[in-house]
Parts: sequence; structure tokens; C-alpha cells
Amino acid sequence: MREKILESLQQKGDLPPLPKVLLALQKLKNDPDCNVDDISRLIKADMVLTGKLVTLSNNVFFSGGRDKAEDIEEAIVRLGIKMVLDLCYSVEVPKSFSKIKSFDQTQFWKHSLAVGYLTRMLANELLEDPASLEASFLAGLMHDVGILVFDYLVPDEYFAFLHKKDISGSGQPLEALEMETFGINHQELGALFLKKWWELPPIVTDSVTTHHEDYTDGNKKITLVEVLSAANKLANENEISHPVVTKYKEITSEEFMKKSGLSQEQLDMFIDQTKIGLLAFDCLFEG
Repeated sequence: MREKILESLQQKGDLPPLPKVLLALQKLKNDPDCNVDDISRLIKADMVLTGKLVTLSNNVFFSGGRDKAEDIEEAIVRLGIKMVLDLCYSVEVPKSFSKIKSFDQTQFWKHSLAVGYLTRMLANELLEDPASLEASFLAGLMHDVGILVFDYLVPDEYFAFLHKKDISGSGQPLEALEMETFGINHQELGALFLKKWWELPPIVTDSVTTHHEDYTDGNKKITLVEVLSAANKLANENEISHPVVTKYKEITSEEFMKKSGLSQEQLDMFIDQTKIGLLAFDCLFEG
């Protein structure tokens, strides 16, 4: 089955392309002469995207109680170009995978948004590398995209896999069960897809590849991979989870807690902020 899946991935078929607006925004962001006018001009070409970004910028979670932004230019100034790019991914990527039928996509994307937000919060607290900080939200948002790719490439087989009674009641992690059944798991498949077809940077795809792995080397600085892994576990522990789950319970490792120096109170605060933040994203799932 692994060979069939990898062959299908190479051929792409009807796998969704990176939305054009995201491709254009990435190019603009990498242009040292890029400014707010350039970004707003591109976004305004899509009225739905414009409306959702203005709505998000006016949510108290982002606005901090300031006066409402009247247009996309004010929204970009309020949020900053990096935040706007992250939010554009949040709006556009879920629409790209509209064909998925094996599970509830709304819950899936709420989990992914939560992991993205948690990853960024932890990264801001623990990481110094600018590239890791910049990639943190996107790595979290895309960490489980391989599950969607499975559903695209082998929809009947993956539907049957997800709805087997011994899957939902299993004490094994999803990625281990995928490996037993398909010879590949959603971590590897998602990273291969993002690398080949969406051409996301290695710092994102490498994090996606290893986001379920534990790290035990206490002598090294915390990395983005560890932060993403911890964010995913925190979301799962606190039931901010998508419907593709088993009874296997991941817990935040003691090693990460020691390396990070974070207290349980701090983690609880991050979780509370994430749950509040998700309410701001409700507009993404409305008609």
C-alpha cells in the first residue's frame, strides 16, 4: 500500500494546489520592498478573504479593545504583516481540502488552529531563532495535513481504516496504526506533500515529519520540533482535538517541562488563551 500511496502522491492527481493568494503573499513577504499597500492590494482582490481578515482584526482577541478597523489597510497595520499571512493560511487552507468526507473537518481545523496558536505562544516564550519563530504558527496549522492527504489519495481505504472499531478503541497512537495498515503515517505523508506540491520551507516540513516524536537530550536548546510536539500534546490533553483520534493518550513529557522551565500554571494560561482565541476564529467556519 505504501508504494501505491507514494506513486499517487508523485502524480498529484486532484490534490489541492497551494491557493494562489497564499503563493502571491509568500512572494511579496520575501520582497524587501514589500509594504502594507502591496499586501492590501493583493488581499482586496478576494472580497471573502478581505471580509474575514477585517472581522478577525476587530475581534477583541486581536484588537485589544481598540477602535474597529474600517478596511483591510487598517487591519494589516493592526495585526502586522506576519500575523496577516498566518491568518490568510487559516482562512484559505481549510477551503482547499473541501473534498474530505471521512471525518468532521470543522473539528479537525479547530484542533489545527489550536496547535498553531499554542506552537506560536510556546515559541515566543522559548525560542530565539527568527526562522523558527516565523514558522511556528504555520508548522502547527499544517502538522496533521497528512490525514487529509490520506483521504485524498486512498479515500475508501482510509475511510474504512478510520471507522474500524479496533481503531477507535485502540491504545495505540494513530500514526502507529497508519504505519501498520498503509506502511506510511500522516506525519511522513503530510511532510512529503507540503515539500513537493506546496513547497513550504524545510523548517516547516521537518517539524511536520517529527511532530509525534519525543526528545530526551536535556543538553540542547529547545527546538521548534519539540515545541510543536508539546503544543499538539497539550491540545489533545485538554480535549481541543479533531475527530480522528484513538484512546491512546499523549502527555506532555517531563523532559520538555524541565527543559522549558515552564510551570503548569503557565501551560494552563496558554490553554485558556488558546480556547478564547478559537472563538475568534468561528467566522472561518461560517458559510
